[in-house]
Amino acid sequence: MAIRISEVKSSRLSDDKKEVIVGGSGKYIGDVELKIARECVDDFIDALVSARGTLGSTLAVAAPSVDSAAGPKRNARSGGNSNGVRFEIPKTFAVTADTEGRGLVLLILNHRLENQEGYALSPDAAKQVAGGLTKSADAVLADRDNQEGRSQQRL
Repeated sequence: MAIRISEVKSSRLSDDKKEVIVGGSGKYIGDVELKIARECVDDFIDALVSARGTLGSTLAVAAPSVDSAAGPKRNARSGGNSNGVRFEIPKTFAVTADTEGRGLVLLILNHRLENQEGYALSPDAAKQVAGGLTKSADAVLADRDNQEGRSQQRL
């Protein structure tokens, strides 16, 4: 029997630490809990990442491999491809100075959402990222303007 989950509300480890419990709800079923056995969690995540890739919400591209004595590590965030990088468009983000006095610039993706992730950058690195973002944005906008100009010429 298939069920449709329309909202994921929570996740937690069971008391005996043998299952991951994901709470959610569906239009016709109300609140529901999915219990995923500990030994199946990686496969479950891989299946979701793979399905997400087919939806077009992420973009996996080949990245240079890194040699290590232990060999390449599995990267679930790139669909199991050890040479891939997963890109996703954040819904929100925040940039702020570290208030703890460590001299860092903080970049928070999906700020104040359950899936938020943060990065701490040195001021020099933050300036480098800002410059790179600006140059890349200008290049994308210029390319888009060129494409729009070509399509208008065809009309």
